[in-house]
Amino acid sequence: MRSSLGLACLLCFITWMSLVQATHGPVSSCCLRWSTTMIQLDRIMNYTIQSEGICPIKAVVFQTQSGNRLCSDPNNRWAKRAMKKVNEKTKALLKVEQNEQGSASDNKPAVSTTPKKEPLKKGTGRKPTKT
Repeated sequence: MRSSLGLACLLCFITWMSLVQATHGPVSSCCLRWSTTMIQLDRIMNYTIQSEGICPIKAVVFQTQSGNRLCSDPNNRWAKRAMKKVNEKTKALLKVEQNEQGSASDNKPAVSTTPKKEPLKKGTGRKPTKT
């Protein structure tokens, strides 16, 4: 009797934890504090904004070329400069991609260089007679 009650409690706890995990996502991905580290701006690939709600603080999460994450204060002057640099780089890349796609679609279809047969004129379709 005691073992079935313990098993029922364990199942309820596991179910509850699964629901919390499914609705809120893994808490380990949240920035819990801001870093004061300032890396070279050209090493930053992209960023995301972490809002308060599930996570305890609002932060800018920078993704580096090496795959590291750096959590910064969104009001920090360096963080604002870094976000601006990433936005400019992304905008430039999009412009290049659009130009490449546009130039590929601007190509006109190839025109055949073989001469077309002209329609036969009246009376020229017969073989000449020998005399």
